[in-house]
Amino acid sequence: MSLLIHLAKVPDFRQPGRNFRHPLLSVLVISVLAVLCGADDFEDIADFGQQKQVLLARHLALPHGAPSADTFRRIFQHLDAAAFNAAFLSWVRHLLPAPVAAQVCVDGQTLRGSGPQALHVVSALARAEGLCLAQVATKGKGQELAAIPDVLALLDLSGGPLVSLDALGCQPAIAAQIVQQGGHYLLALKQNQPTLSAEAERALAGVRPQAEATGWASHNTPLRWQVAVQTDLRWVNEDERWPQLAALVRVDTWRYPAVGPPQVQAPRYYLSSQPGLMAEQALAAVRGHWAVENQLHWHLDVTLRQDAHRLRDERAAENLALVRKMALNLLRADAAPGSLKVKRKRLGWSDTYLEALMAQIAKCV
Repeated sequence: MSLLIHLAKVPDFRQPGRNFRHPLLSVLVISVLAVLCGADDFEDIADFGQQKQVLLARHLALPHGAPSADTFRRIFQHLDAAAFNAAFLSWVRHLLPAPVAAQVCVDGQTLRGSGPQALHVVSALARAEGLCLAQVATKGKGQELAAIPDVLALLDLSGGPLVSLDALGCQPAIAAQIVQQGGHYLLALKQNQPTLSAEAERALAGVRPQAEATGWASHNTPLRWQVAVQTDLRWVNEDERWPQLAALVRVDTWRYPAVGPPQVQAPRYYLSSQPGLMAEQALAAVRGHWAVENQLHWHLDVTLRQDAHRLRDERAAENLALVRKMALNLLRADAAPGSLKVKRKRLGWSDTYLEALMAQIAKCV
């Protein structure tokens, strides 16, 4: 089943029976392709349609040529965001051969170009596959906590993945939802849960590190991590509030700057329902949670220049954010060699490469 078939399910909000100049499916597909090829805003998308009109007409219905920037803007302002998101979800599930079984990272990102009360989008990323699984938009970062259950509800957790969230998502109700849907949780633990935080600190005080790793911070600063896992929870009184709580985790971090002594950071604590959680697994998952920043948010901001587009209409901003995630998933699903940046440039430069991707979209993606 193709991306085109999924997008064709999005209902046209325009009045039935009217003789529309531009079919909705063509508008949506051109938008995705334009963003793939470097478009940042509706003017860029319209210009892409004009420049590639002959190629596009071989695959899409363009009875009146390519749409104008105003047409793209108007359609994205009124497009049913929930239906568009549903089409995205069904397409992503088709991309994955089976339910995600490794790690799902959930985190929020503010769209800085979306006005004074900037739109905040909570997304879920399949870490191993590098694919965005779902998004829910909210009005401002203050609403992120309320959006997390909505994002989780969109996910298929039947494969038993480890779902990681930062401290904002460390709530008993969220942990219960993850377990009920078939997943396991890894939640960062801070002072928003003061009792359990203190109990975790005591429970792990005498536990020696069981795994270690090294890496790099910004400016090539060496880092070292050590992790300890405590599965004996007999002295933890808070465990009844956290469904299937199986382990507490402590991560110690050292920075080694070029000048001066090593810098010891404050220990970070986590709780998890993963049965038999090993220290190596815990450390990999803690570090892997930042994939949502490195594999998703960074590429949306830098590769796809999300914040460069000043868009004040909230629905249009939400819908265009989803187009960027479609584009990012397509770039990751493309087996051709090269970085995402290189692939994007190649699509803009080579009609042969672009047409091959269009055929792939229509046939098997």
